[in-house]
Amino acid sequence: MKKIYDVVTVGAGPIGLFASFCAVDKKLSAAVVDALPYVGGQLTALYPQKFIFDVAGYPKVTAADLVDQLFRQVTQHEVPVLVNFKVVEMVREPDGEYKLTAEDGRYVHARYVLIAAGAGMISPRKLELEDADQFVGKGFEYVVKNVEDYRDKRVLVIGGGDTALDWANFFTAMSPEVTLIHRSTKFVGFEGSLKRLQKTPCRILTDTKILAIKGDAQVTGATVTNIKDSTVTELAVDRILGCIGFTSKLGFLKEHGFEIADGSIRADKFMRTSVDNIYAIGDISNHPGRIKLISTGFGNVQIALNHIASLVHETSEDETLASFESKVDRPEL
Repeated sequence: MKKIYDVVTVGAGPIGLFASFCAVDKKLSAAVVDALPYVGGQLTALYPQKFIFDVAGYPKVTAADLVDQLFRQVTQHEVPVLVNFKVVEMVREPDGEYKLTAEDGRYVHARYVLIAAGAGMISPRKLELEDADQFVGKGFEYVVKNVEDYRDKRVLVIGGGDTALDWANFFTAMSPEVTLIHRSTKFVGFEGSLKRLQKTPCRILTDTKILAIKGDAQVTGATVTNIKDSTVTELAVDRILGCIGFTSKLGFLKEHGFEIADGSIRADKFMRTSVDNIYAIGDISNHPGRIKLISTGFGNVQIALNHIASLVHETSEDETLASFESKVDRPEL
């Protein structure tokens, strides 16, 4: 007899992990799948060592530590967490449930589906330099894998968004020399982060782009130029971090009749999409009043699951709201 879960979540990032925990807490059977070989989504893939400051209960927490706590939280309920599960097909069966099939042939069945795919399938946007790839892992990175690799090193950060500003601020506390270059005078990152950086010894070069990475076995420098006056400057650096954004693809989601707006799935106030029994939560959800934060994504989880639980258990939504009492047995962590 086939196993049909009440809820299957697509995406095992922070929102997807929390959703799977909360589903069981509302007496819904649950599983979570992810195309990546690990949980955590963008937090694990792109900035595991970066601090997060907007999660309730944590003055600050690294992305990796937050993922670890969320994973411990969901696995206390023994929820199946299926990684390397790249969904290529999602079909509604005659009796109403969905069958989600992975690229390798595995499949799961669900009465309801939560899409928690973040920005979709993402990858760092690469520098338009001919030989940049040959320096990856030799002092040049798009993603910080180990912050200790930057300690006591001369660091060049490229970019003008939140990630670039956050890392530049972070490195000023551990590196003797930090330089940030941005090809514009206008930064797209949080203004408070820029003001904080301007109070540090970090050298900020605007209207500047990189021309070349120097080095042989390891990065030893970079050639940069001012876009307006064409002045060329040679920088002696040991580490270069490229933070120029990401490209994303919705993958299989584009083929299932969802209303797409601004690269995300349109949803209503209950997180329902235009496709029956499928909900979108977190950054992938384009719903009224959307704010792209982990903390607000956690709120999306409760809204969607309260609605699903009221349908599964045939109760009013108010009956599913209590969070101060244990609805399932919880082992000690």
